[in-house]
Formats: sequence, structure tokens, C-alpha cells
Amino acid sequence: MNQQKNISLKSRKKSFSYAIHGIVALVKREPNAKLHALASIVAVSAGIIRHISHWQWAMLAVAIGLVWITEALNTCIEKLCDFCCDNRIHPAIKIIKDISAAAVLIAAVVSIVVGTIIFIL
Repeated sequence: MNQQKNISLKSRKKSFSYAIHGIVALVKREPNAKLHALASIVAVSAGIIRHISHWQWAMLAVAIGLVWITEALNTCIEKLCDFCCDNRIHPAIKIIKDISAAAVLIAAVVSIVVGTIIFIL
């Protein structure tokens, strides 16, 4: 039983390290992720300076997380499409990539609305 726990713990650590590697790769390789990182730092810094409430922190965290999740998924979809199609432009792949990019745009707009409510209104 103890050995089973050790194996499970090792696999969880390995999974966690893969996820961290993915975050690092996303930020290093994707220019938009660098912009998201800057925006996240600015938003968190503004929250600290303005002493926002617990609920505002929760909303800010959700908004930031939404953008990061959609950016990561968008990047995966784009890379997979490029890999499968050898970078050829196929009309169906273009639509898939456009919709994937639209998800990031929607998340960014929602985050701007949340930031406006928290910091301006």
C-alpha cells in the first residue's frame, strides 16, 4: 500500500512538472502570452495598491485565469492544426483557428470589463 502511494505521489509530481514546463513554454514562445503576463502583473499590482476587497480579488483571479486558460488552449489548437496540416491553409483549419482566437478575444474583453468594474466604477 505504501509503495502504491509513493508511485502515485511520483506520478503527481511528474504531472505537475509537465504543467510548469508548459506554462514556461507558453510564456517563452508566444508573444501574446507575454502581453497577458504583463497585463496580469499590472492588474495584480493595481489590486495591491488599491487594496481591493476579497470579492474583487476573486473576480480578478477568475478574469486573469480565464485569459490564461483560453490563450493556452488557443495555442494548443493552433499548434495542432499547423502540425496536422503542415502549415497549409485549409478553409476548415482557418475557421477552427479563427474561432480559437475569438475565444481569447472574448476572454480578454470580459477581463477588461471586470477590470473596469473593479478599478474604475
